[in-house]
Amino acid sequence: MKRKTLTFLLIILANFTIGQQKKFQINGAARGYFLSNNLNLDESLDSVTTRKSNYGHTLLDLGFSLSPNSNTEVIGMFRIRNELGGFWGGGVTFDVRQLSLKGVAGNIVKYEIGDIDLKMTPYTLHNTLEEGVINEGDVFDLRREIVHYDMFYNDDNTWRMQGAKMNFGLEFGEFLREINVKGFITRQRPTDGIVEPERLYGGGTIKIKQSDNLTFGFNSVNVFDLSETIQDSIQYKNNVHTFDMLYTKDINKTTDIGMKSEAGISSTSYSNYNDNRAPESIEDWFYDIALVSHLKNKNLKIQLGYKDVGADFLSSGAQTRRIDYSRFPGLYQQITNNALGRPISYTDVISGNTENSFKISERLLPYFAGYNNMSPYGIATPNRKGIYVNLLRTDSTKFKNSFINASFMTQSRGTGTNNKKQFILLKAGTDVYINDFFGWKKQLKVDLGLRYENTSRNGEDYEKGNLNSTFIDAGISWEFAEKLDLLFGAKLWRVNGKAYVNERNQFNTVVNFDVVDYDFTENTYAAGMRYRFSDKNTLSVQYQIFDINHKTTNSINYGISQFSFLYSLFF
Repeated sequence: MKRKTLTFLLIILANFTIGQQKKFQINGAARGYFLSNNLNLDESLDSVTTRKSNYGHTLLDLGFSLSPNSNTEVIGMFRIRNELGGFWGGGVTFDVRQLSLKGVAGNIVKYEIGDIDLKMTPYTLHNTLEEGVINEGDVFDLRREIVHYDMFYNDDNTWRMQGAKMNFGLEFGEFLREINVKGFITRQRPTDGIVEPERLYGGGTIKIKQSDNLTFGFNSVNVFDLSETIQDSIQYKNNVHTFDMLYTKDINKTTDIGMKSEAGISSTSYSNYNDNRAPESIEDWFYDIALVSHLKNKNLKIQLGYKDVGADFLSSGAQTRRIDYSRFPGLYQQITNNALGRPISYTDVISGNTENSFKISERLLPYFAGYNNMSPYGIATPNRKGIYVNLLRTDSTKFKNSFINASFMTQSRGTGTNNKKQFILLKAGTDVYINDFFGWKKQLKVDLGLRYENTSRNGEDYEKGNLNSTFIDAGISWEFAEKLDLLFGAKLWRVNGKAYVNERNQFNTVVNFDVVDYDFTENTYAAGMRYRFSDKNTLSVQYQIFDINHKTTNSINYGISQFSFLYSLFF
């Protein structure tokens, strides 16, 4: 099978080298990656676990784009991966990474079948960025991009799915500019023929542009099981319907103001389940409305909003987390002489040692309250209401991409008590170009980011809680020689206080609370060098040190040091 696949790839390359035409294009990526890890743990606590662990691979993603006619395009990508240490191809695997067909029907309807990228609104379908990224330095971003590329986590918050999508637009006259219609259907799960029915996920949006000032739309997403695909007719459904609007008005040449909003409902049902914990139906609603302004002469965008997301608002496409913190990491899963399971730390997130979601989940996945307690499921996190302020300065001479975000939230409904949790979240970041201060030609950039979160609840002693989490995200990138960069970075966590973390069953019902006392610091430092052959071709080496120190007696202090080598090429 491997020989046949390799032969097919060689035929493609041979045709490409004979003569490159507009109808046929080659693209892809190549990577060489090596990691050497060392566990730092007191010998008296662990004399069993092997301290050193090495891993590496090389891979080639070979993609092609074939256009048999002006209205059709076939896109494919094959992956050849070789795990370092394999003997004479023993560690080589061949996979189809992407295969899709897209085109235009009747010069009106655009369609795409196969592997497709989908995104709608933050409350319907949205792939939220994982925690720990405020304004990340290049030294960490180099390794995070590996995980994002492999998992199809794009910068535009899309989910990669398998199915079909279409869109078309209609243009009108002066009082109604245009209407754009989008729709999709995907397969989330095949049936096992016994207990799990086939699951589909579909929906669409209708966007109406009334004028240059006013745009509004209707959005609908639906998860549903095909009950006839198994003997028992159990069926899960999650339907979300929303309305969104954007209105802007130019006050003068330098200022515009407007309003941005979205509101909707969700309905979740579990039909014919034998488990008596399964609710027949759960319904709730949300709204999110904000005033927006753009001061063009100052490159400043301002947003002031209020939102209320119901405690039972469920949206699988918007609330699926990338990382499930109930799982153990892929590296050093058990430590100490008692073989204790090692919880996920942030060095695991950076290195890709976590179990990441590749499809949407019907469950609200477990999260780590020390990293994010206010919005673990993104903007659509249920049981939250309050005000928020966002300031963004898009560009300036010496400071770029500067932002300040503040949120003051409370629970919509108390959990386990009538008293509600209060949340305060502050985030700020900027890129400082030191070279612009001194007129240097070679870039010296400092990335700065800060996140502070407080969760509190008043009441009796058994209700009281106060959790503080501070996170500093910093990096330096200095081109000290032509195309050669020195990279430094730090990610510093300080978490202390008591948290009441919801424990949910498979039907998203809160059944218990885990009372956790946090008091730890978690620090990750990295330094390295990067040579840029071009914007799409780099070679980097770096050394990273991680340590976590708990002041509580029932937790283990340890550290992990890593040396990594990365060659990356996109073409």
